[in-house]
Amino acid sequence: MSNSYFKIDEDFKPIIKENLKDKKINKMNLITTGWTNIVYEVETNQGNYFFRFPRDEFWSRAIVKDYEFSKYIYKKTSFDTCKLELKYDNERPFSIHKKIQGTPLVEKISKLSCAEMQNISMDIAKFMYELHNIKFEKNDIFTTNNIGLKLKEFLNELLIKHVNENDIKFWKFPDTLNETECLVHGDLNSSNILLDDNNKVKAIIDFGFSGFGNKYDDISRILSRQCPSEFEEEIIKNYEYFSQNSIDKQELKEKVTEWQNIDNAYINYMRSIGIYE
Repeated sequence: MSNSYFKIDEDFKPIIKENLKDKKINKMNLITTGWTNIVYEVETNQGNYFFRFPRDEFWSRAIVKDYEFSKYIYKKTSFDTCKLELKYDNERPFSIHKKIQGTPLVEKISKLSCAEMQNISMDIAKFMYELHNIKFEKNDIFTTNNIGLKLKEFLNELLIKHVNENDIKFWKFPDTLNETECLVHGDLNSSNILLDDNNKVKAIIDFGFSGFGNKYDDISRILSRQCPSEFEEEIIKNYEYFSQNSIDKQELKEKVTEWQNIDNAYINYMRSIGIYE
C-alpha cells in the first residue's frame, strides 16, 4: 500500500509545476522550519504561493481538516485568512494557497511600542471573539471525519503518536469528548498572526489544529508563547470587553501551563527526528 504522505527527499518540482502551469515560476524555496508539513514557497509572475506536503499519516489527515475549516470561516471574521486549495498526488493530499503579505508577530513582538501592543492585542481579542461566535453546523464544516475534530481529541492523537512516553505524563486524557462550545483556531500563537506595515493585524493563518473547543483553548495558546506580561493583560482585558464576560484566571493559567508542556514535549520529539535543533 502506498504512503498517504510525502518524504523530504522527493522531487516536488513536477507537482509544483503541474499545479502552477498557467504561471511563470521564478524560484522555489524549501522552508526548513516546517515540522507538520514539507513547505515550499514558490515565486511566480502572479505572486507567491505556499505548497504544504504532509510529513506523515497524521498530518496528511490534518491537512484535509485545515482545508475544510479554512474554507468554512473564509471572510467570516474581520481579518484575512488563507483561501486553500486541496490537491492530491497519488491519493496523497497537499494544499496550496497564495501568500498573504505580512510579517509574523513573533518577529516584531520585542520591538513594539505600548500603543502598538495595545492595538494588536485588541485585534487578536477581536479575531478570537468573532471566531468563537461564528454560528455553525458540524456537517457544513467537515465533510470528512478522518481525524479528531474536537481540539482535545486531536491533541490526544497528536501526543500519543509523536511524543515520548515520559514527556506525555503531564497530559490528562479527558473522560468525555462530547462537549462542543465553539470554533477554535487551536494553535493561535505569534507565528500564525501576520502584521501589516503599520503593525496592525493583517491575517491569521494555519488552521491545522482547528475544530471544536472553548474560548480558553485559544486565549491560553496565544499567552503560552513568548508573550510579554503587558501583552497578556491587554489580550485578557480586550477579550472581556468584546465578550462582556470575565475570564477565569485560574482556568486560563492551567491551560497556559498545559500548552507550554505540549510545546516542550513536541520540541523533544522534533529534536529526536532531526527537525528541531
